[in-house]
Amino acid sequence: MPRLLPGERVQIAIPGERPAPASLVYQKTRLKPHVIEYGPAEAMAYVAAFAPGTYGVALNVLSELAMRVPEFEPSTILDFGCGPGSALWAAQDVWSSVQKYVGIDSSEAMIDCAKRMFEEMPERKVDGELLRYLAPDQPNTHADLVISAFALSELPSDAVRQTTVEMLWNNTRDTLVLIDRGAPNPARVVSEARDYLIKLASESNGTVEVGSMKVPSGIHTVAPFPNELDDPTNNTPAWFQFVQRVQRPTFTMRTKHSKSNAEVVHYSYIIMRRGPRPPDSRGYLDSTPYSYVSVKEAQNEPEKYLPDGTQRKTFAQLAREAYYWPRIIMQPIKRKGHVVTDVCTVDGKIERWTFTKTHDKQAYRDARKASWGDLFPHLPKTSIERSHFTPVEGPTPEELKKMNRKQRRSLMDFDD
Repeated sequence: MPRLLPGERVQIAIPGERPAPASLVYQKTRLKPHVIEYGPAEAMAYVAAFAPGTYGVALNVLSELAMRVPEFEPSTILDFGCGPGSALWAAQDVWSSVQKYVGIDSSEAMIDCAKRMFEEMPERKVDGELLRYLAPDQPNTHADLVISAFALSELPSDAVRQTTVEMLWNNTRDTLVLIDRGAPNPARVVSEARDYLIKLASESNGTVEVGSMKVPSGIHTVAPFPNELDDPTNNTPAWFQFVQRVQRPTFTMRTKHSKSNAEVVHYSYIIMRRGPRPPDSRGYLDSTPYSYVSVKEAQNEPEKYLPDGTQRKTFAQLAREAYYWPRIIMQPIKRKGHVVTDVCTVDGKIERWTFTKTHDKQAYRDARKASWGDLFPHLPKTSIERSHFTPVEGPTPEELKKMNRKQRRSLMDFDD
């Protein structure tokens, strides 16, 4: 195929697929997508530059899982795209019950690196094995906890990713954790994996009613979504991402030629668990009142009641109610006398909530302490739906061809 001029490239790219890029040296040579092949040098570079950040993100996600599901203590772990085994280190720091580990990585150099890391850290060594691939009917790969950290977006196509996600779910006895980068495309990959798993569970196990919603009976989302509805950022310029601050070791600072020992890692993730979503014992879908007593009775039994007379809740009760709490999806905006937060609600909407000191002092105090990614149980003084997260239909290829440059740039401007 002859070389295309820039104008011809635009004309072809607008109505359909983007043409393959051409080499600047060899004019008739079409370039293929670049894929990193991890040899010994690349594996060492990954450990020095990226493994601390991967460990920090995995530790944060698994810590949330342990807090949200206190009864879950996995004894077996399957790690797809294990790399040097950083997800196992995080799991061992969260649970002491890990006994068996199976790591999957296509790079022989990365597997050798993981084996050497385990030899250097005998306190982290567990019974297990490291494999080059995961077959559909492979024995001894079923696990209580299945993890894939920063691996799905590196697969070559959506079809391969879909097959991989289904295979990982079939090997999951209890919980599946998918983590990837916080960029738009990896976040889309994670969101589509969640949608696909919910679709599979609905087709195979049917649905049940929880409150006023119908949810799949064979799967539920633990985090970050408080529902099994569609991702509210679909067909919008936004995406779900979160941040984790990591303290860089000295060797990572030298590798990245950085003077700062702090690094902020952006990531997206989902935690999916088998079984239906737990019923809402008291929260956004149920109007069951709290148990109150007089202030005098509360003072006599401080271990059972709060100072205002409200009955204290157990950790298990709070964990069940947290399934229906909204999640803060951006850093709260803190102003004098009020706090503004953007949350994903149980109804599957993105709303902007405002908390004021005069409306509810406890909610205002908690909002000032809240951070990006936290669950938040309080109701706001005012709430509005964010237009920035409202799905919009883009112009057709024929309409794009008729637009000038200024009109195309205006498509990128959205109301806040």
